[in-house]
Parts: sequence; structure tokens; C-alpha cells
Amino acid sequence: MRKILLILIISITFSSCYIHKLSYGEGAIEGYTKTDKQHNFILGFISEETSILEEIKNEKNYEVEIKMTLTDGLISFLTAGLYVPTTIIVKK
Repeated sequence: MRKILLILIISITFSSCYIHKLSYGEGAIEGYTKTDKQHNFILGFISEETSILEEIKNEKNYEVEIKMTLTDGLISFLTAGLYVPTTIIVKK
């Protein structure tokens, strides 16, 4: 029982925070940074639109970082996957 609990705790610890970084063009040049939350539902299958993506629609050089912070993972765990927030950071 202890081994199963230990394996479960380790897997939750390492899977709670992940980061995707995407760089377009030359990446962030101006030093502009904006952070926003994306709201996902039912294990992430349903997502709301994020207004932050409208800002980079016509840009040529920017970076987008999508990550699930420890707080986002905890909220997702407590709601049993019904609400799964993620953090989006845009750098221009």
C-alpha cells in the first residue's frame, strides 16, 4: 500500500507542472509581456476563447508560453478535471 501511495504522489508531483514554449519569427523583441488564464472544462476537451490571442494575430515576432502552474494543477485535481485552468504568457 505504501508503494502504491508513493508512486501516486510522485506521478502527481511530476505531472502537475508542464510548459510549452512556442517562438515565432525572431521571438520576443520589444520586452512586452502579458499573462492571462485560459479556462478549460471536462479534462480540457472544452475551452473558452482567450482574448490574449487576439493581440498577436497580426504580429510577426513573439513568443507564447502555455503552462499549468502548481495552483492550476491543484484546482484541476480538486475539481476532478471538470475545470482545468492553464496560464498563457505572451511576449512581444
